[in-house]
Amino acid sequence: MIVYGCGPQDSDRLTSVGKLVTEAAARVFCQFPQEMIIISTGGKTGKSLLSEAEVMKKELIKLGVPKKCVIMEPNATNTIENIAFVANIVDELGLDDLIHITNRVHMSQVKELCMLIGLEKISSYEIADEIIKHEIEDSRSTNTDRWMRGLREVPLYWLPQIANIIENPERWKCILRQPRLKDFLKEQHRIAKPEEIKKKIKKEKRIMP
Repeated sequence: MIVYGCGPQDSDRLTSVGKLVTEAAARVFCQFPQEMIIISTGGKTGKSLLSEAEVMKKELIKLGVPKKCVIMEPNATNTIENIAFVANIVDELGLDDLIHITNRVHMSQVKELCMLIGLEKISSYEIADEIIKHEIEDSRSTNTDRWMRGLREVPLYWLPQIANIIENPERWKCILRQPRLKDFLKEQHRIAKPEEIKKKIKKEKRIMP
């Protein structure tokens, strides 16, 4: 189970969104405690001393999740990086069934990124505010259209970050085979080998939508 927050407010507290999503994850875990591990995601933001993943792990343990059942992904600074780092964990551990838990506003971006990075076939999705029967207000909602346009229409919005994170060469090849990238790669990168494309894209300046 992948748990997404919204950045800690300081070194030891989750935002209200992060806290509610973490609570929802703990509730789902308690239904299947023998069959599940939780991946808490998020790096350091703002003036935080701890990564969001660390803060979420502490909260999950308080809510009854055993320490051994939580894996941290403590490096991501945004959702693109969240899912790219998760893909590395999936490939390393051979995971074949993922549940993504986040709030309603954020879920469309998570689903789109799972499709881009090749996790959609093993993924299912749970909306935190349906699990805990609590409507979650999220300030990110005003930027949702912009984020989605970037994921669908602007390869340089997400590709440079993916290229710098994805470790599995086969996953990288699958990403490059997507129809939405065909024209972009033909016009911008007249290079035959995927590994050469990766080296070049790593150096590209990220373009915001």
